[in-house]
Amino acid sequence: MRIEIFDVGHGGCAVITGPNGKQLMLDCGYGTAPFWFPSEEYRGKRLECLAFMNLDEDHLEDLPRLWKNADIGAIYSNPTVTDEALASMKRQHGMNDGVRFAHVLLNHFGSGRIGALADLGSEVRVWSYCNTYGDPFTDTNNLSLAVFVSYCGFTTLFAGDLETRGWKLLLQNPFFRRDLAKVSVLIASHHGRENGKCDEVLQIVRPDIAVFSDDAKRYSTQETDAWYRYRVTGIPVIDQTPDLRTGLLPRRHVYTTRRDGTLTIDVNRLGGYLVRPSRAMNALGIAEFTNALLGLRTPSSVA
Repeated sequence: MRIEIFDVGHGGCAVITGPNGKQLMLDCGYGTAPFWFPSEEYRGKRLECLAFMNLDEDHLEDLPRLWKNADIGAIYSNPTVTDEALASMKRQHGMNDGVRFAHVLLNHFGSGRIGALADLGSEVRVWSYCNTYGDPFTDTNNLSLAVFVSYCGFTTLFAGDLETRGWKLLLQNPFFRRDLAKVSVLIASHHGRENGKCDEVLQIVRPDIAVFSDDAKRYSTQETDAWYRYRVTGIPVIDQTPDLRTGLLPRRHVYTTRRDGTLTIDVNRLGGYLVRPSRAMNALGIAEFTNALLGLRTPSSVA
């Protein structure tokens, strides 16, 4: 299985490719430095499902063009957020192109899952949790989808733009807490920013790594690398030089698209995985990468 977390600045776009080659896209933001558009990358291609993790513009800005250019088999969003609810939430600040198009789709098709479930292969499981529109949440962030993807013992969680209050309400669900405890890779909520942190979450699970999809640091709310670093275990970076004193490889705890570019996570049938940043200083050769991936045994043994 392959997970690609694209460098779209302060936004979101990720694609899960199953062993059968079929694909699920989570959000459809685009990047401008460098330019990268899902509508161009996936022009003429089939996406089994497009999930709206968060109904804000930075997660939907390429939606009108993607809808035109790609073959989208199904869409999925928070089933409690109707077109009327979205309009109400956007009344004060209005809608830009992506949100406006999502509103049209919700009005035409309804909310929740429209179309067949994405079949990425018998060993891939995708499921989600979300809060309900209404008291106490009438904001898009805390109504984000929290999407789990599992394959052969490896589990990742895409947390959308959940804020602390939203996390805490989800934690009241024992099934969410059970599934949370299995996570190896956490795609941090709200781009890793301050209001997406939740101590209670990282008391239940200690992931291998955290991943931020965000642009260059401009605000103090982005200074969260250290907070996450001390709450994840870290993974060794196999293409770096071992420490001369200990013989151990250096470890990474937090990956960010602002530093690492697009991130590709390849997962093998043993549940082992390899993280490849597009801006890696010492990129692995094809032979080294293949040998490393095939030799993995546990998710925490690679980076």
